[in-house]
Amino acid sequence: MNIAAAAWAGFAPILVIFALMAGLRWSAARAMGVGWVLASALGLLLWRMEPGWWAAAALLGTLQAMEISVIVFGAMLLMNHLEGSGAIAAIRRHLTRISPDRRVQLLLIGLGFTTLIEGAAGFGTPGALAAPLLMGLGFPPIAAAVFGLFFNGLQPPLGAVGTPVLGGIGSVVGPGVLSEQIAADGFLRQVAGWTGSVTGGLLTIWGLVGVFFLLLWFGRPEERNVTTAWRGTRQVAPFALLLGAVTGATQCLVAWLTGPELPNIVAGFAALGVGVLLARKGVLTPAQPWDFIEAGGWPDGWLGGLDAPRPDGADRGSPMPLWLAWTPYALVALLLLLTRLPSLGWREALRAPTLHVPRLLGQELPYTLRYLYLPGLLPFIPVAVLTGWLHRMDRSSVAAAWRRAGRQIRPVALTLIVAVSMSQVMIRSATNPAGQPGMMEALSRALADRAGGALALVAPWLGALGAFMTGSSTSSNILFAALQHDAAAAVGLSRTLVVALQNVGSGVGNMTSVLNIAAVSGVLGLKAREGDLLRKLLVPTAILLALVGLAGVALTGLVAGVY
Repeated sequence: MNIAAAAWAGFAPILVIFALMAGLRWSAARAMGVGWVLASALGLLLWRMEPGWWAAAALLGTLQAMEISVIVFGAMLLMNHLEGSGAIAAIRRHLTRISPDRRVQLLLIGLGFTTLIEGAAGFGTPGALAAPLLMGLGFPPIAAAVFGLFFNGLQPPLGAVGTPVLGGIGSVVGPGVLSEQIAADGFLRQVAGWTGSVTGGLLTIWGLVGVFFLLLWFGRPEERNVTTAWRGTRQVAPFALLLGAVTGATQCLVAWLTGPELPNIVAGFAALGVGVLLARKGVLTPAQPWDFIEAGGWPDGWLGGLDAPRPDGADRGSPMPLWLAWTPYALVALLLLLTRLPSLGWREALRAPTLHVPRLLGQELPYTLRYLYLPGLLPFIPVAVLTGWLHRMDRSSVAAAWRRAGRQIRPVALTLIVAVSMSQVMIRSATNPAGQPGMMEALSRALADRAGGALALVAPWLGALGAFMTGSSTSSNILFAALQHDAAAAVGLSRTLVVALQNVGSGVGNMTSVLNIAAVSGVLGLKAREGDLLRKLLVPTAILLALVGLAGVALTGLVAGVY
């Protein structure tokens, strides 16, 4: 089987999932189930995977999905405690006092809060925390889910304390791949710098783009057209552009100066500090605040199967002080920072205890679980438990929070198990008796071969494809970074730049990743609305990938001669 035929065959499960979710509005679990069956059939019949190897690959995906499920459960549990204690009501009133304008609130959370949490934790955590916060502020449930994912497209490449670069690219592009021109550490530092240059530049305008889609999709009936939505966007443009520039410039500068570990953490704090200060003083913010139509008039498509929230006045008078309401978030950010920065020593101590299975089902396929390093186990679940004590919740409220989290996680976990299991089958199909390239490898090689000199345009799309399948920038980089490095060398482009474009694309792909969509839907309790979210996010994802590619083309002239 030649590469082109193998690539088309490998693309079939992805195409079917897209069609079922975006076209027929199937739920993620149902669509992924069909994709899983198709990928398994292709692996066993066309790639002739050994049945034992196929089963081990599927089991590995199941175990990895359970790890992700623990993270999502921890985020759900924390949010249920915050809702039950009245903390969300207090935070909502605080942000409303800073600015009642929904556009300003979206920018503060999207550019500030999301960037900070991505920098500290990653792996779907920002959407799982930001989307419920937006819904608690009074955003329609579908809008909260969409923008929880929308604003997590440019941060993942430098997120999770640099894991996509250090643990993803660094694990596959090392001394055996690099030429003697550059050391591995220097290569990764340059990749981080060029990544920050691209993401930092695009962050400058991405907040403005987000406001435009907010008005276009969730504005008043007369605002849901391009002309009127742009008119409302233009009113907040000075604030959006300045906050985006602060976020992007900080991210870019820190990436070049320190590497991939700290850019998002520092940029998130900078965006929140500057944004809150400007909004409090009314500097550059619109004179006339903008809000959604009354909740009672929201279309069913905005609710995602949920009831409309209570009016804002329903929870006024909550006695909880603001500092106490924000304390769980502060504890999450602090513990993530303390446990993820290598220089503090806690990271390695938490990564050391492992559950290691050297051979799954007797196959040469190992599995390792660093259980203390899972964000779900530390800090989400402990902080959730501590929240119950700090906020003086009674036993019945705490028990209700746990029961609700248990109900919420079941459908999410099922979707995750099917999705990650399918991804592993597609990846592990590379091990077959005929020595053929696997489904994902064939697809990536075909794209790279066709790209030629236009590799800078294509590289981000390949990175996004990997993230769509795996739900992780790190995993996408493990799949494709070495291929992108070699393809760049073959066509005479800068290898650091092309690998950086792969890295940026891997972040953008998180916006439409089935795993992340399912996780955010589960946290919010949306009912089989994954297809609706995917359809909405396809357009901004395509726009962002095109902009990344154009930025890559523009930079190729500047980095001519650079490794």
